Amino acid sequence: MSLGLLDLFVIGATAFTSAAVFWGLLFLTKKPDGSSQSSSQNHLKKVSFLLEAEAVIDATPQAIALLGLPPHKDLSRSDIIAVLENTFPTLSDELAQCQDKPIIVNACDGTSAWLELRPANGRIQLCLGAIEGTVETAAIDIREANEDAELLTLREMVNHAPVLMWRSDPTGRLVWANDAYLTANDACSDILGVTPTLPSSPLFKELEDVPAFGNSVCRTSLKVRNDDAPRWYEVSTVKTDTGAAQFAINVDPIVRAELAQRKFMQTLSQTFAQLSIGLAIFDRRRQLATFNPALFDMTGLPIEFLSARPTLDAFLDHLRELRMLPEPKDYATWREQFMALEAESKIGGYSESWNLPDGQTFQVTGRPYPDGAFALLFEDISAEISLTRRFRSEIETSQAVMDKIEDAIVVFSNGGNLVLSNEAYNTLWDGTSNVGFGQCDLRGELSKWQERCTPSRIWTNLREFTTQMGLRKPWTDTAILDDGRWISCHADPISGGMTMVRFRFPSSPSATVQKLTQVDPALNVMKR
Repeated sequence: MSLGLLDLFVIGATAFTSAAVFWGLLFLTKKPDGSSQSSSQNHLKKVSFLLEAEAVIDATPQAIALLGLPPHKDLSRSDIIAVLENTFPTLSDELAQCQDKPIIVNACDGTSAWLELRPANGRIQLCLGAIEGTVETAAIDIREANEDAELLTLREMVNHAPVLMWRSDPTGRLVWANDAYLTANDACSDILGVTPTLPSSPLFKELEDVPAFGNSVCRTSLKVRNDDAPRWYEVSTVKTDTGAAQFAINVDPIVRAELAQRKFMQTLSQTFAQLSIGLAIFDRRRQLATFNPALFDMTGLPIEFLSARPTLDAFLDHLRELRMLPEPKDYATWREQFMALEAESKIGGYSESWNLPDGQTFQVTGRPYPDGAFALLFEDISAEISLTRRFRSEIETSQAVMDKIEDAIVVFSNGGNLVLSNEAYNTLWDGTSNVGFGQCDLRGELSKWQERCTPSRIWTNLREFTTQMGLRKPWTDTAILDDGRWISCHADPISGGMTMVRFRFPSSPSATVQKLTQVDPALNVMKR
């Protein structure tokens, strides 16, 4: 039976398709060096990533498992490079250059793995292949290589860490220690040289009392050979059923700082103890942190109460009970005032005088301290207040006495400032008794006197007398007022280089005035 044209065409097409499939399979199973292998042993789609820019937009489950990252984490190009760079160190550069044609990247660590980078429409498909074995085996080799590299890195870091690290079994026998521990052990040993093996005795003998299980932290010291000062360490212990892992950090700077702070506080306490000013320091929680004996002497607060570190509210309440606070009209106002006291003390703005019911007067000042703390300073100013009141009373009495004197009196300091004047002076020369010290001077008063009197050298002489240095004798002279009255001026030196000037109207005219006003006897004879 003869074949038709259609049959021949079908046979030819079938043969061509079979040949195409055969050569396609042969190409896909080629190794990077040109040899071929079975497609069942190497399938590029098993471990594959699809990258777009820096993001990974798709990946096979085997590829995600190779990275060892959480399944819901957004993957990026850096995650792939971090996992594969130990086996393919040039991967980052190859990805940057992969733009037009596929690139094959071979492993550098001797494994059979290789990578194919295939660009397509701005994306890069990264596939893992294996020359020998399966792709799964290649992925396992890559993970093991990463674990070995990580383990080597961790060992180097632990051995070269400045922190002392060691591990012991449940019996307390040392089973491992890093270089810092061995170096410290050599420094504390009485035998010179380097210990060739792990020491038999523990370096920190005080750690036998740590709890059996769990975490604990303690501070201990080591005596170093040929060193007077011990080395202090803070040791952290983690105990489990299999033994204990311990870590020791050198805390010499912290210990020195704490010692310096302790000495400083002792010095401050000794200094505060000698102060006559009561001191109460409150921390940021408003609790009494420090006080000195003067506070107890001034306020009468019990030592037991102060040592119990009361709060500011309790401190003030106790002062009120002892009548050591100014009593307000109502308790609410009193409480509001001391809430303001706390706020103002923290910014250094509180300073008030407390007039106590028993007649005492305290000057209370608030001073801020770091970290929200503040101090209250109690100074007994009762003596100063009493002295001030007495001086004020004496001054008022002296002023009242001077105001009763008929003579006009004014006092100038050695610098020429008006210090004191009486009512008669202010009435005569149109002055005021409310002028403060230093606001009027001799020059201004001389101008006032000259305007009210006829021209005379008396004022020049008075100025020279007032400014004269050394020993001075009382001086007196007379002048004529613009209303024709005669007035005498007396200048007397007083203590402190000051000068008292006194004006008075004479009870009888002077001899010259009397002679001018008397009738000549010769004229009387002529009249007869």
